[in-house]
Amino acid sequence: MDILALPHLGKEVHRRYDDLGIIQVYEDGNKRYLSFGTADEQSCQLKAKPGQPQHGYARAMMASLCLLKPDQAVQQASVLGTGGGLMARCLFEQLPTTQVHTVDLRPAVIQIAHQYFGLPRDKRLTTHAKSAMDYLNACPTNSQGLLLSDLYLANGLDTRQLKPEFVSECRRVVQNDGWLVLNLWKEHREDGLFLPQLKAQFQTVLHSTTSDGNWIIWACPNANAAPDKRGAQLICKRLSEQMGFNLWQVTKGFYRFF
Repeated sequence: MDILALPHLGKEVHRRYDDLGIIQVYEDGNKRYLSFGTADEQSCQLKAKPGQPQHGYARAMMASLCLLKPDQAVQQASVLGTGGGLMARCLFEQLPTTQVHTVDLRPAVIQIAHQYFGLPRDKRLTTHAKSAMDYLNACPTNSQGLLLSDLYLANGLDTRQLKPEFVSECRRVVQNDGWLVLNLWKEHREDGLFLPQLKAQFQTVLHSTTSDGNWIIWACPNANAAPDKRGAQLICKRLSEQMGFNLWQVTKGFYRFF
């Protein structure tokens, strides 16, 4: 058996290599998966509903849309870490007037997101083949209404997301009423330095641990930026119909201590 085969993900339909290693696409009939050669899935797409997030962490990240005020027009939204392009696609579909950007260090990942996962080719969606820090450094100050960071390598989390300079640069580019959304591992809750350094720059910080072991953080520079619990429930009810899953089920964890 091919030692790089992952039969639990179905049939391998594409494989290629770049300077950082292997990139594989699998299909099991109902779903399509992106892998970087390990048992962990980088992306999972339900073929019948290609724009619907499947993983618990992805749904918790996308549930941050409930934080946007009804009259809040997000002009720019960015995803750091493209994977299969599913979160960028979800933002593209749910925010029809927003310019969406997706960033990945590996050009091949972006190509595969287009070819195998249907990442839209549209003037309203721009891809950037560069590092997350290079992208942030080039962004104008206060330009991002939503900034989602989902930076993972084949061997796990890209720990540069935990560095003070990364947090500072995110704060510079996120608008005062905008949101930074981070996908970390639950083990990082024990880091005694990260959350305080985040709260020093973002006055509203909500976080929750998902059933698949991820620690998702929503952070806004403004204090009292999040809707109250009842308001969030009403927004989630409306968005659930559009997005095809129960947003409050994944959102309520953020409000446990709110």
